[in-house]
Amino acid sequence: MEFTSACLVISATLSILPDRSQFFRYESFSLGCSVPDNSNTWTVLRNTSSKDLVPCGVDWGQPNGFLCNNSNIYASDTGRYWCQSKEGECSNVLNITVHTDVVILESPALPVMEGSTVTLHCSHKERYAEHSSSSFRAAFFKDGYFIGHHTGEMIFPNVSKSNEGSYKCRHPTKGESPLSWLTVRVEAKPTTPSAPTTSKPTLITPIKVVSSILLFILYTVILILCVYIMRKLTQAQAQAKYRVSNGPG
Repeated sequence: MEFTSACLVISATLSILPDRSQFFRYESFSLGCSVPDNSNTWTVLRNTSSKDLVPCGVDWGQPNGFLCNNSNIYASDTGRYWCQSKEGECSNVLNITVHTDVVILESPALPVMEGSTVTLHCSHKERYAEHSSSSFRAAFFKDGYFIGHHTGEMIFPNVSKSNEGSYKCRHPTKGESPLSWLTVRVEAKPTTPSAPTTSKPTLITPIKVVSSILLFILYTVILILCVYIMRKLTQAQAQAKYRVSNGPG
């Protein structure tokens, strides 16, 4: 199966379980590819510092349908992961870091929605320890600036676009984690069409009716007077012409 590095269309979604971008050595994660047509022509690919465009099941991971399980991971598993089809369609890209030191920041690898609750965990795990621990007072940094001390975790109860950025944490004595980018996605609000404006019906009041009647009577009287005056003037002019034409008697 041949694949290309150039994505023609982004039409699938790659998710990761657990949802974080940093891991300790010897941990495990699973990648899931959600595709629109349930086609079996998709696979999970990765680019690492040593090899590019390596499908799941070739030197790394165990494919299981649309899943790829990667267990007992090492620093060599650090890289960029995505889904791709033979036709050149792709998914989003996840940047995964496998840290060889003893402190990581557990932050979401996938974008979080604005308004949701987001928790950043600062975790410490010695090389051969079975479990990690967050029960210590960690210093947290955003975009290179110190933002506070918290015991193991920092919570954003109502995350906003202003919380988007690059984060890391520091153990009091064991060092600090790699950087991790937090993406906050703003949900598009549907536009509400404006209601059509309706003209209010004209109210006919008794005052308007009386006023209209009075104006009509006034205009009628004025018209009658004008006609009467015009007739009188016409008669007067006719009599004057008659006298001039007949002369004195």
